[in-house]
Formats: sequence, C-alpha cells, structure tokens
Amino acid sequence: MTKFFATVCLPPTAPRKVPKAVAAALAPYNSELTEEWSPDGHWDWWAIHNGAGNAYLVLPEHADDRRLVTASTVPRRKARLDALGPLECYGGPRGLLDFDGMRNRAVGAYDARLAAWTELTAIHPPARAFADFLARHEADPENYSRGDAKEEHLLQPLIQDVVKRALAGDPHFDMSFLTRDPVEYFAHDHEEARLWSARSAVPSFALVALDGSWTDGETDGHWEQADRYLDGLDPDTVVIDVLCHC
Repeated sequence: MTKFFATVCLPPTAPRKVPKAVAAALAPYNSELTEEWSPDGHWDWWAIHNGAGNAYLVLPEHADDRRLVTASTVPRRKARLDALGPLECYGGPRGLLDFDGMRNRAVGAYDARLAAWTELTAIHPPARAFADFLARHEADPENYSRGDAKEEHLLQPLIQDVVKRALAGDPHFDMSFLTRDPVEYFAHDHEEARLWSARSAVPSFALVALDGSWTDGETDGHWEQADRYLDGLDPDTVVIDVLCHC
C-alpha cells in the first residue's frame, strides 16, 4: 500500500464542480472497478489535497479570483478543504497559477536543506552511507544481518541528528528522512539536484491529461514531459492535485 500525488487536468470548470469532474477523470483508473486485478488500476481512494508550503501558488494579481479552488470556493459537502497560506490554493485555471514561483520555492527549499545539512556535518564526525553497511551484510550475511547494517548506520551521530530533527518537524528534514539515507541524498551533484527540484515542483508523480491519458514516474521522461505539458496548457485549463492511495 502506498500514497502518491496525481495532477489532474480538466477543461474550464467552476470550483464547486471540480470534485465531480476529478472523480470522472480518475474513474477509469480505479483499481476496484472489477474483482480481478486490472493493469489500468492505480488507486483505491483519492482526495483533493495539498498542504501549506507545498500548494499551488497564485499570481498576486489573481489572489481573489473566485475561479481558484480554495476552502471558500468549494462547498464543504463536496470536499473537505482546509484554508492554506497567502497566495496558495488547491488548483485552478493554469493562467492564474504561478508555476515559476513554485519552481523558485522548490529550489529555495533545497538550498536551505543543503545549508542545514552542511551545518550538521560541521558539528558531527563524518558519516558513512548505508550502502557501505549493506555491502558488508552482502559479503557476510550469516554474521552481519541487514538489521545489523541498519542499526549501525543509524547509530552514527550525524544520522541520529537528522532523524531527531525529522521527528521534531524540522522544516529542512521532512519525514522522508526516516527512511532516506541523507549521506547518499546529499552526495548528489548539487546543481543537478537544484534542477531536479525545479523540474518536479509543478507536476506530481502521476498526470491525467485532458485527453484522459495517465502517465507517471514509472514512465521514461515523465517529469520533463509533464512539466512541459503543464506549461503549455491553455490558460483556462484547470489543474489540480489529488492524493491517491493504492
């Protein structure tokens, strides 16, 4: 069982009608349409969802546009949407949304995360990547289990500090760092990581296009193609993110 976000594209649609339109767009990909497994099934429940700090950004001149999908434009009986931050929304016409601002926000977040990591590396002994411990396990599985590898990796002071910060809600180290190896994460080329942050800031793991087609991160070139597709949409096309479970 896993959760992921999908970006759904709709023809011009009033906010109060968006939940029903999203349901229709996603219906062909319901994994429970039939009793047997379906290769087209991708979800068993979904919800319109976004959180403050990660939601769609609105161009300032359109801040009060009632075509935006917000807690005030969608009746609560249709979708339980919470209020977001200033210039944030759940989606809306592409022409009202600040895609460049979202990319800048994502790159800024990566830069701040890297700076926080750099500060931690200055106060702790160097840490080894989990891959080093895993290699030892694979070389001698009888005397050094995978559990031993995980424990020894986690006991490193630098790794422990990151995990504690993630559990405490540190804005630079989210909950993904409970399972992600920070040594490996920050070993990547930083300029390439900044480019990836910008490229993945607007599209989600999955994309449902206007023609109803589904592509996702398992598709070669998905992120680049989805990013270009969303940029090229007609200004009146509605874009919205949903959280899916499968």
